[in-house]
Amino acid sequence: MTYKCQICGREIDEFASIAHIKAEEYLIELIRRDHPEWKKEHDTCHKCVEYYRKLVKDAEI
Repeated sequence: MTYKCQICGREIDEFASIAHIKAEEYLIELIRRDHPEWKKEHDTCHKCVEYYRKLVKDAEI
């Protein structure tokens, strides 16, 4: 069974969902570390989100 992530829009296999959630939590942690004023409910540009996603991917989280 798969579902669409409400954060990134990717199709996620239910089995891999825990790893996906942890990666997204790590992404938010990285952004907040560098930008403590950032609020997840406010808009963030695609380029900045992709930068942090690349950091998560490179860390193999």
